Amino acid sequence: MKLARLIAACVLLAIAICGVPSILSVQDEATIDTPEEAMRLVTDDVHRIMRGASDVDRALWAQVWAKVAVTASGDSNDVEVIFTDTRALRAFQIIALNIAWKRLAGNQTGKYAGLGEACEKAFNDTLGKHVQPVTPAIRAKFVALANALAWCGINRG
Repeated sequence: MKLARLIAACVLLAIAICGVPSILSVQDEATIDTPEEAMRLVTDDVHRIMRGASDVDRALWAQVWAKVAVTASGDSNDVEVIFTDTRALRAFQIIALNIAWKRLAGNQTGKYAGLGEACEKAFNDTLGKHVQPVTPAIRAKFVALANALAWCGINRG
C-alpha cells in the first residue's frame, strides 16, 4: 500500500512539474497546399461547414482526406490496379470516412448539417455522376479533390 502511495505521489509530482500531457494536439498540416481557385469553389460548401467544426474534428477531417489523397495517388505506382472506376474511388472514400469519422471519432451523421451533401456535390462536380474508368486525369482530379477537402479542415478562411 505504501508503494502505491509513493508511485501516486511521484506521478502527481511529475504532473505538477511538467503539466498534463496533451492527448491530442491539433496542428496545421503545412504539407496541405492551398487548392487552386476552381477546386476551392467546388469545395466551398464543405469549407463553410467545417469552419464551424471543433478543432479536433477539423484536424481529423484534414488527416483523413490527406490520407485518402495519398492512398489514391499511390495507387498509380502499384502493379495491380486497385481503383478501376469512379465507383471504386467513391466506395473507398466512403469507407475511409465511415471508419475514421464515424466509428473511431464517434461523429454521428448530421452532426454538421449538410456536410455529407456538400461532399457528394463536390465529388459529382469534380468527377461526374456517371461511372467511368480511372484514368491518370481522373485520378489527378480525385487527388486534387481529396487535398482540397483536407484543406477545408485546416483552413478556417
